[in-house]
Order: sequence, then structure tokens, then C-alpha cells
Amino acid sequence: MAQSPYFYLIQRYFPPEQWDNANCVSVAECSPARQGYPASCVGNEGWIDCGHGAMQTRSWGIFQILDACWNPAMNPNSPFTPEQWANVLDPNVNTWMASVIWSQSGWGAWTTCEACQVCDVAGGDIPHPERPTTDGIPPDGEPVIIGGGGLGLLALVGAVAVGGGLILFARQARMG
Repeated sequence: MAQSPYFYLIQRYFPPEQWDNANCVSVAECSPARQGYPASCVGNEGWIDCGHGAMQTRSWGIFQILDACWNPAMNPNSPFTPEQWANVLDPNVNTWMASVIWSQSGWGAWTTCEACQVCDVAGGDIPHPERPTTDGIPPDGEPVIIGGGGLGLLALVGAVAVGGGLILFARQARMG
């Protein structure tokens, strides 16, 4: 199974014992090899009843979150706010939403649970149940895109080999 380019977000929002399961579900839902990934991770799912009547449904983001089940405009019992749903295509928000859904429903909430052999894995506690976080950098670091006006001073905090390349994890050093 390929590793999601957003594995660092899986590590941020899921407990360690679920990292491989979350990676499998995410990659099975929307392959990183898909043209236009992750923006192209939107699908038509047909009519689905999530407990409040059948609705025409679309799936969104790297975890293919169903709007009929989780969009607060379509489901009054959704744990998400309209502001959070407005960012469902943001991989950070989408991964956090997936962790909330997993914590409430387990991996059985995704049809790809069968391919990943995790349908019977129940949900559990998650690190950030209230909202997605953008504060700080997780302990392992986070991919940094370097460019623009100036580089500043960066401290290397890790590296991961991916395919034929290397992703460096850096943290901007604070001066003063």
C-alpha cells in the first residue's frame, strides 16, 4: 500500500495504533496517483440515507467524507460546523474530520474498510476532538515549501525518503 503524502496529518489526528489503518483508508478512498490529487478527490455517490432520509450525496477530500452524512447543512446531527465543512477539501481539515468520524463510528463508516480489513475496528479517543489544529509544528516536523522572498533560517528536524527523492522536515528558527 502506498503511503499518503498527508501521513503527517494522519499522525497528527489519529492515535498511533490507527496510523496504518487511516493511511490505508485514505489511499483507498482517493489514490495519491489520481490526476489533480488532492483537489480532484470529489465523487458522486448517488442516493444515500445517513439516518435522516435518502439524499443525493457527494464525497469530499482525501478521506471521501460524505456530505449527506457529515455536512451540517444536510445533516443537523453533524459534529461539524458550517465553517469547518467549508474547508472539507483542505487535507488538514479533511483528515481531522476523518478522525472525528472514526472516533464516533469506527472504520465501518468507509466502504473501503473491507479492502483495508478494518471494518470491525471501533473508534476511540483522538488527540484533537474539538477542532483541526494549525498551531505549531508536530514533533516530527511538517513539510515546508521553501520559496518566495527569502529563506530565513531553517532548522532541519527530520527527513523521509519517498520514491527517488527526499522530503525534508524543517522548522523556522526564531531569532531574538
